[in-house]
Amino acid sequence: MTVLAAGQKIDDRYLLERRIAVGGMGEVWEASDTRLGRGVAVKVLRPELGDDPEFLHRFRIEARTVASLDNPGIAAVHDYGEDEAPNGRRTAYLVMELVRGEPLSTIIARGPIDADETLRLIEDAAWALQAAHERGFVHRDVKPGNILVRTDGVVKLTDFGIAKAADAVPVTRSGMVMGTAHYIAPEQASGAEAGPASDVYSLGIVGYECLAGQRPFRADSAVAVAMMQVREAPPPLPSGIPRGARELIEAALVKDPAKRYGTGGEFAMAVAAVRRGEPLPAVGSMTGTITPPRSPSTPSRAAPKTAPRAAPPSAPFPASSPLSAPIPTRSTPPRQARPVPPAPKSAPRPARPAPAPARRHGPDTPNHRRPQPTPARHTAKAPPASRASSQSFQLQPKSSGRTLLLVLFVLLTIAAVVVGVLLFRGGLPPIGAVNPTPQGAGPGTVTGQEGIPGSSAVPGGLLSLVIVTGSAR
Repeated sequence: MTVLAAGQKIDDRYLLERRIAVGGMGEVWEASDTRLGRGVAVKVLRPELGDDPEFLHRFRIEARTVASLDNPGIAAVHDYGEDEAPNGRRTAYLVMELVRGEPLSTIIARGPIDADETLRLIEDAAWALQAAHERGFVHRDVKPGNILVRTDGVVKLTDFGIAKAADAVPVTRSGMVMGTAHYIAPEQASGAEAGPASDVYSLGIVGYECLAGQRPFRADSAVAVAMMQVREAPPPLPSGIPRGARELIEAALVKDPAKRYGTGGEFAMAVAAVRRGEPLPAVGSMTGTITPPRSPSTPSRAAPKTAPRAAPPSAPFPASSPLSAPIPTRSTPPRQARPVPPAPKSAPRPARPAPAPARRHGPDTPNHRRPQPTPARHTAKAPPASRASSQSFQLQPKSSGRTLLLVLFVLLTIAAVVVGVLLFRGGLPPIGAVNPTPQGAGPGTVTGQEGIPGSSAVPGGLLSLVIVTGSAR
């Protein structure tokens, strides 16, 4: 019979409010820390066990064990103490994080849990076990009552009351088996040393119970159940459960610990593979460092963790950014954008007015380059003149105010024709110079006057110049 009651204060600090659970080693109470003003869970060792040095030592081990495990999947330890009761008996207690939720055993009592949720719960619990296994600790009492599910879905592993360091001196009495019979591993039931694979077996039993709604082994006594764990295979899970989940539980419930997943981390990785729809990893195939996720895989946090990574970096600037300015030139009609570069690139320096004829013959000229600003060097300000000349083609039929520009364009065209003829006939003479008199010509004839734009040779020569210039680029 318990000597604890609501309203009782332990060590003049922790005020007991409500009993949460009762176990073989003691009771767990919801309490208030009167010094810090926060809610806590206080686990009190049974008075008759507080006088037993071995059990008291085991209880101290739990305090040190859990205090050394800083993991979000394990209920944290805040304090440990031993208080003398009024009757002279020692009361050992452990102050832990108060988890707002319910044990998995309560959830299972309402009925089977669907496969997706079961796998999520099992994976999170397995990662919590990994935190203990990598520190050399074995829980040895994994069961639904020791797996707490917070109201937001976070899984918390608790009750390391019989956990011990794998390399520590055994503190179990001769012939005494620690663990709950319905979830105990075969090697534990046989009296052999428990290891991390034993916790994997127990967690596999928990997964079986979640999926089926009942334990795989049931008998009238704990001893009979323990013997079933050693000798009998568990009944097959219902066929309606996904194959991957069934194979996962079967792999965890293998009798030989050497043929199971060796640690909680390996089991968690196998569960994660099944959740992704991948084949079940073979035992022993997961080598290298086992890295747990950053936080438990609760449904509420699954989407924010990838959202930021899904943002593509391919468009860091808006369309109006100066860095994206070349894009509009590609969208303009090619007949207006292509003709600009060809003629000035290879023409002699005196032929700078050549861009105007180039625009006239541009559609016949192959061009694969974006317009360059260099052809506009004959103007005072290169970039504005280039844009103005391009706009004159588009706007001159619509505005009478552009008449002057049209006249200028015609004059430039005539000048370009004359220059082209002179180049075609052998070069441009100095200003005012008179070429030698050709045969059949009278003295003083200026050859430049023969290049009137009525001659059939003029356009052909100029066109040839433009085409050759374009192909040379």
